[in-house]
Amino acid sequence: MHRYNGVRMGAVLLHRWLLLVMAFGILLTGCSFKEEPRSYPKAQNGRLDLTDWSWEKGGIMPLDGEWSFEWHESRSADAREMKIEVPGMWGAMRDDRHPGLKDQGFGIYRLTLVHLPTYEIMAIRLPNISTAYSLIINGYRVMTKGIPGMEAEETIPSQKPEIVFYMTKGRQTDIEIRVANFDHRNGGIRTPIILGKAKQIEKLQASHSRMEFIVFGSLCMIGIYHLGLYLLRRKEGTNLFLALLCLFVALRAGLIGEGVIVQWFPFIDWQIATKLEYIAFAAAGWSGFAFLGHMFPREFGKRWLQASNALVLSLSVFTAVLPTLWFTSCLVVFQLYALVFGLRALIGLIASTFRNREGAKLALIGMAGFLLTIVNDILFYNGWWRSLDLVPFGLLFLIVMNAFIISIRSSRTFERAEHLSAELKEWNDRLEGRIAERTEELRHSYMTLEEAKIGLERMEQSRRHLVSNISHDLRTPITLLQGYLEALRDGVIDEPERRDATIRLMLGKVEGLGRLIQDLFELSVLEARRVELSLETITLGEWTERLAEQYGLEMPESEVDFRCETASLDAASATVSVDVHRMDRVFANLIYNAVRYTPKGGTIAVKFDMEEDGSHALISLSDNGSGIHPDDLPHIFDRFYKKDKSRHSSSGGSGLGLSITKEIVELHGGVITVVNLPEGGSEFRIRLPIAAV
Repeated sequence: MHRYNGVRMGAVLLHRWLLLVMAFGILLTGCSFKEEPRSYPKAQNGRLDLTDWSWEKGGIMPLDGEWSFEWHESRSADAREMKIEVPGMWGAMRDDRHPGLKDQGFGIYRLTLVHLPTYEIMAIRLPNISTAYSLIINGYRVMTKGIPGMEAEETIPSQKPEIVFYMTKGRQTDIEIRVANFDHRNGGIRTPIILGKAKQIEKLQASHSRMEFIVFGSLCMIGIYHLGLYLLRRKEGTNLFLALLCLFVALRAGLIGEGVIVQWFPFIDWQIATKLEYIAFAAAGWSGFAFLGHMFPREFGKRWLQASNALVLSLSVFTAVLPTLWFTSCLVVFQLYALVFGLRALIGLIASTFRNREGAKLALIGMAGFLLTIVNDILFYNGWWRSLDLVPFGLLFLIVMNAFIISIRSSRTFERAEHLSAELKEWNDRLEGRIAERTEELRHSYMTLEEAKIGLERMEQSRRHLVSNISHDLRTPITLLQGYLEALRDGVIDEPERRDATIRLMLGKVEGLGRLIQDLFELSVLEARRVELSLETITLGEWTERLAEQYGLEMPESEVDFRCETASLDAASATVSVDVHRMDRVFANLIYNAVRYTPKGGTIAVKFDMEEDGSHALISLSDNGSGIHPDDLPHIFDRFYKKDKSRHSSSGGSGLGLSITKEIVELHGGVITVVNLPEGGSEFRIRLPIAAV
C-alpha cells in the first residue's frame, strides 16, 4: 500500500512538472513576434522606402533605422539637425555625430515613408516613449501623450503604448514625433515603432495585452493562493514571502509594458506609476531573497537578510520622497541590489544543492534564469542591448520553480502523514479489541453501580419514611393502650362489664396496629422496588368479567349500583401484562373508598378503554358521591392523608391505601390520577401500557 501511494504521488508530481514547463514555454514563445520577418527595409537619412514591401506576405514591420532628428536643449538654445538611430535613447548616443546630447531636453524625430498608393486603413503602434510626445502625420497632430514642451515647466510626462490609425492616398507619408523629457533619466524611443495594416496592428496589440494579462493574472493567483496558505498556517513563513514576491512582481508587471493597472485605474498618473514600479522592483527582490532565506536558512546568513531589509527600506523611502528624475537616475543602485543579492542567492542555492537540500536544484534553476533576465534588462534599460523587458518572465519562472518546490514539500509531507496514519491504524487495530472489551466491562460495571445506587437511594428513602410513619401513626394507639393497661393495673376499671369493654377496645386497637404495620411494610417494599411481580397477560374483557364477578354480588348489599364494562370490542381484545393479585388490591382500595363515600342509591362505574394509537389502556373508576375538595386533590396519594378532611367522615383507615395503590400502578409502568367530575363525585384514572402480542 505504501509503495502504491509513493508511485501515485510521483506520477502526480511528474504531471504537475510537465504542466508547469509547458505553461512557461507557452509564455516565453508568446512573447516573440512571429509576424516579424527576418529581414526588412531600414530607414536611411530619414527616409524609408516601402514600395517593394507586401503587407500581406511580409506583415507588420518596425520603423527602425536612421531618422532625421532635431535637438533642442531648451527653448533659448539653437536647434541642431542630425541623424539618429531608432530605437535608441538620445542620451546614450555620445559620438562625433551626436556630441553633447543630454538625457533631458526636447527632440523632433522625422521620417518619410515612400510607398505605393493604398486606400486601406493603416496603423502605427507607439511604445512607451520617454516621457511626453506628440505624433504628427502629414502635418496633422493625431496623438499626444502628456504635454511635450521645450522647458521642464512646460512638460507633463505620460507613458502608455498607443495605436494610431490613419489613411493616406498618396505615395508618401511624413511622420513627425515631438518628444520631451525632463522627468526621467533617459529620453527618446527605447523600443521599435511598428507599422502595419489596422487589423495586423490590432492583432499585435491584443497579443501583447493578452500575454501581459496572463502573466499578471497568474502572479496574482499564485500570490493570493500562498497568502491564503499562510493565513491558515502562520508557521509557514515561506508561503508569506512567496505570496509577497508574486504580488510585487504582479504590481510591477501591471505598471510597465501595456500598463494593465494604469488602464484599470486612470487616476494613477505617470509619476505615481513610476514610483510604484521602482518600489515594487526593490520589494520583489527583497521578498524573493527572504523567501529563499527561510527555505534554506543554513545557506543564507541572518546578516544578509538584515542587510537586504535595510537596503530595500532605504530605496523605498528614497523613491517615495524624491522627484522622479532623481531616483530614476539612480537605477543602477536598484540593479546592483538585484544583481548582488541575486548572486548571493545563487551561491546559497549552489551550496544547498551540494548539500542535497530538498528542492535546492529547482530553486537553483529558477534563480539562474532570473539572473539572466536581470542582466538582459540592465543592458536593455541602459541602451546597451536591444531586447524586451524580461524580468517579469524571469520572476515568473523563479516563482513557478519555488511554487513547485513547495508543492513537492507538501506532497512529501502528505506522504509521510499517510505512512504515519497507516502505522497508527495498525496500532489502533490492535488496541481496538481490547478497548472495546474494557469499555463493555466498564459499561456493565457502571450499569450495576447505577442500579445499586438507585436501589440504595430507594431503600434509604423507604427506611426514612418507615421510621417517620411508625413515629407518626403508632404513637397514639400505643399511648392509648398504655393508658388502658395502667388503668386496669391500678384498679381504676374494676367493674367486669367496663373491664370487658376496655379489653375489647384494646384488642381492636391491636388489630388496627397490625393492619397499619402490614400496610407500612408493604408500602416500604413497594417504594424500594424490592417486589417481584408475577405478571400475567390478560385481556381487558377478561379483566372486566373478573371485577364484575368479585364485586357484583357484594355491592347491592351496600345499596350502591355497581357497573363494570369495556368501551368497545377493540378495547375488550386489548391485552395487558399485570400482577393480577396486586392489581386486585388496587381496585379493592379504590372501590371500597368509593363505597364509603357514595350515598345509598348512588353509582360506582368501572370502565376499560384504549387510546386511539393503541399504546395504552385507560381504566376509570367514578362515583357520584360528594367528591374531593380541590385543595386536597394534590395530596390525595400522600401517606396518612385522611379522606375525612374532604368527605367529612369520622371513619377511615390508616391513610396508606391510596399511597400503596399509586406505588403498585407505577410499578407496572402506569400512571394514576384523580379528578372531580362536573356532575359531582370523583373519578380515578389509570393508564397502563398495552402488552405486545
